Amino acid sequence: MKKGIDGLLVVDKPEGITSLDVVREVKRRFGVKKAGHIGTLDPFATGVLPVVINEGTKLVPFLKEGPKEYEATLRLGEETDTDDWTGNVIMKKSWEEVHPDQVEALIQTFSGKIRQIPPMFSAIKIQGKSLYRLARQGMVVERKEREVEIYNIQIEELDLPLVHFIVSCSKGTYIRSLGRDIGKKIGCGAHLLSLRRNRSGPFTLEQAISWEELKHLSHPDALYPWLISLEAALPSLPEVIGDEQLVQKVRFGREMMVQDLFLQSLPAFEKGEWLKMSSPQEGLVAILKSEVKGTEIPWADPKVVALRPLRIFHPSSSPSLQGGEGKVVSTRHQGER
Repeated sequence: MKKGIDGLLVVDKPEGITSLDVVREVKRRFGVKKAGHIGTLDPFATGVLPVVINEGTKLVPFLKEGPKEYEATLRLGEETDTDDWTGNVIMKKSWEEVHPDQVEALIQTFSGKIRQIPPMFSAIKIQGKSLYRLARQGMVVERKEREVEIYNIQIEELDLPLVHFIVSCSKGTYIRSLGRDIGKKIGCGAHLLSLRRNRSGPFTLEQAISWEELKHLSHPDALYPWLISLEAALPSLPEVIGDEQLVQKVRFGREMMVQDLFLQSLPAFEKGEWLKMSSPQEGLVAILKSEVKGTEIPWADPKVVALRPLRIFHPSSSPSLQGGEGKVVSTRHQGER
C-alpha cells in the first residue's frame, strides 16, 4: 500500500503538455488524492512548475508569489494569433531593416511598471468563460489592460530575426504579450519561439525533478529527494516552535493567548501578519494570524488573544523531510523579507 505524501514538488515541465497534465500524472503515478499547480505554464513553455500535494494544497493561500524569471526566444517579422509559434500567422513584415542597436534600446523601455493586454489564449475568465475557450471558437473579446512590473530584462544573444532574452517580472505578467508588444514597438511584429521558467518565487530549477526522472518513479518514497516539506515551503514566514501541549491546543482550533507564549522563543512579527507554527516531531502544525504586534504583547493581560489559527495541518504518515542541497530550508524569521 502506498504511503501518503504531503508537501510541494517542483517539476521541470516539458514542452507539449499542459500544467494540468503534470498534476494528473503525479496523482496517478503516486496515488495522490489531492494536488494542484501554482502558476500555469503554457503547453509550449517549459520549466519550473510547483505542484502542491495532499496537505500541501492548504499552503496555496499563504504562498506569496514572488518574482518569476524566464528565458525566451523572440522571432521578429511575424505575429500570430496566440503570440507564440503554435498559432496561425496573422501578420508578416520585413525585419531586415531592423538594427541590433535599435532592438537593444527598445527592449530596455519595457523595464519598470508597464501595462499590457493579456493574450486571447489565456486562462483569464470573462463572465465565467476562459479566454482560451472563446479563442478556440474564433472569438476575440475586449480585454482590460493590467499593470505588471518588469524588474529586469536583458538580451542574451541577438541573431536576427531571433532575439534571446531573460526577464524577471511580477506575478501576472504574460511573456507572450511582452514579446508581442516588443515586436510592435520595433515595428515588424514578433512572437515567441520558446519560453522557459527558471524561477517562480522561491522555487527554482535546481530543486526540480525532470519529467523523465518523474516518469521512471512509481513509489511515493522515491519522491523524497525532491519533495519540499510543508514547513520549508514557507521560508519567509516567521516561525513559532510549539511544545506538545501547545500543538494539541492549536489542533483543536483554539487561539493562543498571551499566557501561552514565551518571550525568548518568539520571532519578530507585526499585527495581522501570518506566522507558521511547527513542532520538532510533526513539522508544520498550523498557519497563524497575529492579533497583536510582537513587540507590543500585553504581558500583563494573559487572557488576550495573541495568535489565531487560520489553517491546521494534520500529521503526515510520511517520514520527516530534510532540507537538502538545493531545497528551501526553513529558518527562524529575523526581520528580513
